[in-house]
Amino acid sequence: MGDRVDMVSELDNVEENISPKRRNIPGKLIQSRQKTMIINMYKDMKLKSPSKPYKKMMVEISNITGIGRNSIVSIISEYKKTGTVTSPNKTRNKKCLFDRIDDLDRNALRQKVHSFWLRKEIPTIDKILHSVNEDPALPDFKRTSLYSLIKKLDFVFTKRKRCSVLTEREDLLVWRQNYLYDVRKYREEGRTVYYLDETWLNSGDCVDKVWVDQTIRSKHDAFNKGLTTGVTDPTGKGKRLIIVHKGFVDGGLLFFESKKK
Repeated sequence: MGDRVDMVSELDNVEENISPKRRNIPGKLIQSRQKTMIINMYKDMKLKSPSKPYKKMMVEISNITGIGRNSIVSIISEYKKTGTVTSPNKTRNKKCLFDRIDDLDRNALRQKVHSFWLRKEIPTIDKILHSVNEDPALPDFKRTSLYSLIKKLDFVFTKRKRCSVLTEREDLLVWRQNYLYDVRKYREEGRTVYYLDETWLNSGDCVDKVWVDQTIRSKHDAFNKGLTTGVTDPTGKGKRLIIVHKGFVDGGLLFFESKKK
């Protein structure tokens, strides 16, 4: 009898030393072990008291576990739909470079590209990279990172609109056939054959592809934003320089400026 009294008094002392129940910290992830415990408690209540209201069950489970009622409802709803409990997603979505820089830096990068067009220069990735990394107000970038960032700013590397189409006339085909016949004839006769080639260079020649800012819709839009509409095309082809050369012959180079007549 005395042993039983001692055991009861010892249990009373244990209950007095138990710390008060703690609520789950808001925003703290609920582990799969806790979710399993909540599901087991819900099943036990459902088995013992089938007529007990659903909301009252949620409140009781929340009071026992210290987890918010809305979280309890979400866990049980997930279990009813899938039949399992899932672990919390601990992975964090890593922000890309475009999201890590603010609007001020983005606008500054856009101004850098347009500054080349204002100087009537064609911007390239290497030129933009050098200009940006030299600016102390902007962060330093790697070439690949800057390339991706410029594309995120709605710049596209596209072909210039001015183009030409090469066609060949039928008389040129006949001329080529006669040429081949003559060359074969001269080789059979043991003559020395000299090859002559010509080309030309226009002062208005430029690269085919350039960076284009797709956010600029019109000249008025560019003026309001303090930007440009991009690189300006040459007004014309300009002067033409004719270059003629007799291959492997000393002094065989001939070049002159083309005239209208």
